[in-house]
Amino acid sequence: METLKIKFPYDPNKGLAMLEYLLQLAGGKYNQMALLKLAFFADRYHVRHYARPVSSDEYYALKLGPIPSNLRDIISTERYYPENVSFTNDHEVELKSKNIDIDQFSKSDIEAMNFAVDKFAAIGRKSEFFLANLTHAYPEWDKYRKRFEESPLGREDMDYKDFLLNADPNHAEFAKLKFNDPFPLLTTQEQEDVLTEMIDRTLAFA
Repeated sequence: METLKIKFPYDPNKGLAMLEYLLQLAGGKYNQMALLKLAFFADRYHVRHYARPVSSDEYYALKLGPIPSNLRDIISTERYYPENVSFTNDHEVELKSKNIDIDQFSKSDIEAMNFAVDKFAAIGRKSEFFLANLTHAYPEWDKYRKRFEESPLGREDMDYKDFLLNADPNHAEFAKLKFNDPFPLLTTQEQEDVLTEMIDRTLAFA
């Protein structure tokens, strides 16, 4: 059971709606990479509170932080609905319509995305690299730090169970930005309870 990777069934319609909703919350225009980091923070919040992510995407660790693979494909291949989003030459996406499929979301999904934007979007507006570096403070990426210091190429699998780990409040990346981690700490028992629920859901989808 310890080797079981936590996975959830990905819905591309919900993934698209998630990016559009985050983009709307962030002001309608935002850096592409930074938008994916907001998705990561929303998923991290929802996993820790509700034992599942918003996106249900598969995550990989890259040099510049966690990446939800299917959401990245939406952005990199411009699979947005044409009337809703346009791409700029400075690596930003801009929302053209508020016609977002909100029915894709639960109340807790909305809660998680609001949290991500409220707590992290301002940093991404200053610099997408500030936000990328901030993701390095979280254990699910930080476990690969030495690997990316040795080689910046390639990627590593991430597991949702690592999203339950608490970040070090004194991490150097927090100190650089004078940033206080907004994620409430989980006790060992809370981590075990959430993990058990995630395992049950993974087995149910298998």
